[in-house]
Amino acid sequence: MHGVTPRRIAAAAVALAALPAGLSAAAPPDPLLAPRLDARAAVREHPGMWTGASVARGERAVVVGSPRSLVAEIAALADRASRTVRRVWGGHGGAVVLVPATREQAAVLAAPAKVDGLAAVAAGGRVIVQPAAFARLSATGRLVVVTHELTHVATAGPRAVPMWLSEGFADYVGYLDSGLPVRAIAAELAADVAAGKPALTALPGPADFAARPAQAYEEAWLACRYIAARYGERRLVALYRAASREEIGAALRKVLGATAGDLTRAWRSYARGQLAGS
Repeated sequence: MHGVTPRRIAAAAVALAALPAGLSAAAPPDPLLAPRLDARAAVREHPGMWTGASVARGERAVVVGSPRSLVAEIAALADRASRTVRRVWGGHGGAVVLVPATREQAAVLAAPAKVDGLAAVAAGGRVIVQPAAFARLSATGRLVVVTHELTHVATAGPRAVPMWLSEGFADYVGYLDSGLPVRAIAAELAADVAAGKPALTALPGPADFAARPAQAYEEAWLACRYIAARYGERRLVALYRAASREEIGAALRKVLGATAGDLTRAWRSYARGQLAGS
């Protein structure tokens, strides 16, 4: 696996503390320096979780956890995912991925974020894998999840963007290289639309993600996919960056020349067409 060097550690903190010595001013910056320091801090916060853990270092991610084979696999996935994130979003400082042994440990690491029903979650600038749920995913699903969460880490900014944009953009990047058709990605939403159930009424907010998470994620993904298709991927990125600095209405007017109502109507028409025709 290119760029991945897994090793067993008896004392994870000691292994993570080892940093390159003798760097000169002319040496290129180490993209793993910040993730290695953060991984060291994560181990120190909960040392009992990491006895006998493995560490895998990829191009821009440090993965800590067990079993060793899964840690190495996730490091390889993180390399692929990071390339996609950088291609769309631009440079980012790398990430730490924590792979605890149990769902309960994942919940502790992610708090106050929730891990129930999720295969992984980005929290505090780290990605925490929920091992049981992650194990049930296909190979494609695992790559999508890792890319989604690394997108969250990369796009964290000074101001929270609307949930439809945050989750929709992470899914947009996550599914870019999946090769999956729209109706496979948005299967629950397609079923609701076909059955005449309420759907696509408004861009999903926090209440929708809590009450009908599958459909809300799919609606958000289609909103970002529509923006990329109509205005171009660069404008979608520009919208996200603008929304992280100012209110979403102002960001929409500035970047897309559209109001929230304009976007909602266009997204609704686009999504129905995609769900019917894919």
